[in-house]
Order: sequence, then structure tokens, then C-alpha cells
Amino acid sequence: MGKYGFRIKWLSVASFEIEKDGHHIVTDPFITLNDNSPCTWESVEGCELITLSHVHWDHITDIPVLMKKFPQAQLLAGTLSALPLIEWGNLIPQDVYPMDANLELDFDWVKVKALFGRHVAFGKTFSELQSQLRRKPFVDKAMGDMQILGTTEYRNFFFTFPDGVKLLVWGNEFTPIQKNIVKELKPDIAIIQATRQLKDPDGFVDFVKKSGAKIVIPHHMDLSKPYDEYREELRAIGDRIEAECPGTQFIMPEHGEWMEI
Repeated sequence: MGKYGFRIKWLSVASFEIEKDGHHIVTDPFITLNDNSPCTWESVEGCELITLSHVHWDHITDIPVLMKKFPQAQLLAGTLSALPLIEWGNLIPQDVYPMDANLELDFDWVKVKALFGRHVAFGKTFSELQSQLRRKPFVDKAMGDMQILGTTEYRNFFFTFPDGVKLLVWGNEFTPIQKNIVKELKPDIAIIQATRQLKDPDGFVDFVKKSGAKIVIPHHMDLSKPYDEYREELRAIGDRIEAECPGTQFIMPEHGEWMEI
């Protein structure tokens, strides 16, 4: 086990399995339907909490099967999205926790705080966005009806463990608002969205500086094209982060492989 006592495994897109002290967290479970990842829902070894940033299709598709596989699992999602998500997935309502921004829940083995986020600015109207987000063949009507909520409601999550170690899971743009939220957190480990964000390397580096994170792990680099096509670009930003943020390590994950951190 590494310095911070974590095992972290990248499954697909924004989905990770995070294990600490025998407890397991799964983030944004879109796994099985991603052709660019070898993992499926069966790759998940344990799950007590599922955290969901937003209800776009590329974050939710494995939620129902995971909550059946792990009956003890509890799902943390945005307040507006919770009921449509329960209806779509035919979930047990008591297992779903609607999370307002800045709400913190203490599960004894971890405290989880929901943070305000915003999705990328598409610049499209309601009808244009709904049409665009319904195009995947597996997006049924119920899932399609939720898609606009995935653009308007976003939650990042901040975890504090009993030993004082802090972990941030972050998945949206590097706007001034988001930087001002993250600068108060000082996580030991930050799992941060990359790909579209790579077009703003200055913003990426500044975000990491403001966060104070000591370990940075990127995500979301296998949705629109294979991970291998991002490696060179990711490694370049990782080298810059390590050069400009003394004491910070940038770790590039591999699908399905545990990282001891």
C-alpha cells in the first residue's frame, strides 16, 4: 500500500474504483458500453458508495447493475437529478442521496462533500441539446429525458478520511469560479478531467497549483477516441505540472490496473 493508503483503479471515462481501509467507492459508472475500455461492470470488486457528477449517458449506464450486484451500495447524486435517476434505473429510493452543493455526509469511514460544478458551455438551446444527447442507440426515452439535467446540474466530490487524507474527484472546466472553490480544499490526491481541458494547459496547471494536490490522476481520455491517442499530449501536460508544481506527481492510469498510492 502506498503513502496515502489507497488503491485506485481506472475503469472507463470518469469511472474509478477507489479502495481505502477495506471500503470501496465507485465514481460515475459508465464502463461496459465504452468500446475504448476493456473493463465491464464485472471489473468492480467492491462498492459501498457511488458518486455521480451528472446524469449524462456516459456517466450512468452501469448504475442499476452495480446497485444490484452490491445491495449495500448507496448513490450520491445531484438533487434535481435524483428522482429521474431513481425512475430510470428502477432504484430503491432510500439508497439514493440527493446532494445539494456544499452538503457533507459523514459515513463514519469517510466524509463526502458535494461541490458545485458546471458542465462545459455548449452554447445550445434546450431542444438542440436534447436532440444531440439522445443520439446514442442505447439512450432510451427515460435516459434521454434526463440529459438536460446533466448539463444544468453538476456535482464534484471531496472525500475526507478518518486519517485526515483528502481526495478530490473533479470533472469540469477550469473557470475562475471552479478555481476559487478548489483553492480552499488542499487535497492529497486529485482525480481531474482531461481531454477538452488539454486545450487549456495554462488553466490546467493553474488549477493544480491552486488545489495544492500532491498526486494528480487524469480521467475522461477514452470516450471519443482511444486512450493511446491522448498519451503524448497527457504526458506533456503531466511533465509541465510536475515542473511547475513542486512536490506534485502526475500519474497516468491504465484501464483495470490497481494503483497503490
